[in-house]
Amino acid sequence: MLLLPKGNPLFENMAVSKLKLPDIIAKLSNGSFTGYASFVFQASTAVLIFEAGRLFSALVEDENGMRESGFQALSSLAESMVAAGSGALNVYQLSKDLTMCVHALLEGEPLCKDRDLTLIDINAINEKIKNDKMNGCLRIFTDEHTAIVFYKEGNPLGFFHDGDREIEPSPTETQKIAGVPGAKIDLFSTKNTSESAEANLLEFINVQEIWDSCVALHKVVNNNKDVEHQELDRKIVFQQLAELEEMVKSIVVDSVGRVGRGIVDKEISDNGGNSCLVDADRAEKFIKGIERTAKLLVSGTNSKVMMGKLSSALTAVDSES
Repeated sequence: MLLLPKGNPLFENMAVSKLKLPDIIAKLSNGSFTGYASFVFQASTAVLIFEAGRLFSALVEDENGMRESGFQALSSLAESMVAAGSGALNVYQLSKDLTMCVHALLEGEPLCKDRDLTLIDINAINEKIKNDKMNGCLRIFTDEHTAIVFYKEGNPLGFFHDGDREIEPSPTETQKIAGVPGAKIDLFSTKNTSESAEANLLEFINVQEIWDSCVALHKVVNNNKDVEHQELDRKIVFQQLAELEEMVKSIVVDSVGRVGRGIVDKEISDNGGNSCLVDADRAEKFIKGIERTAKLLVSGTNSKVMMGKLSSALTAVDSES
């Protein structure tokens, strides 16, 4: 779970459904932005980290904890944005030092995940961090808030809380979050990320090409779905017309005998197929043709009864459509 304190907000909860990834990245890059942008979807979260406009880290994590970085992360993010019916963009400004600490956190190895704080000896963890001279961070979080304590060679560097732009020396907010019932902690061992932090993904990844490919693929998929839906609709209509034709034949056979099926077949053929049964003008011609032939075979009373049943059946279908 890519859970970070909110930092100093520039944008929060902006709907991503009408946004374009190249435009967002270009705006942050051209504005020499330092901090991170998070994209929160139902099944995944993406974080892009910038320093003075350089995009040096891209990470996506799905609901199962699977992660992607770099090119694959940007591709997955673009796919999620193009297909998204919902999702939110948040952009938070940070100092350079805090940005590098967040980068180290996201690259870190989890040593302890989602542990209930009441079941953890926090003093023992602090002793381990100190004795092992660990580079890492301790994340304390609830459903509402998150705080992170950063360590370098076993010594605390400071704290990061919601709304902060710099690393803070005071643990007050962290202690408040730790005191909330249900608070949990994660512990990460971080590595030296200075080398990757010097890179700029935008120098060797074409975000516009990634975006255009995702848009084109999404269009093809939607067109295929439209074709599938149209084919399904045709099959449903074909089945409904076949059932209606059998109903009509049953009505006519009941009145004039087995020859009735041939009479119906002829009139359907003369009126352009069984779709005439659901077309008002052609249905009227069809009924008149049946009536002319029926009068030669049965009494006027039986013919009227039959025509009443036919009219009712076809009128009912017309009203449903």
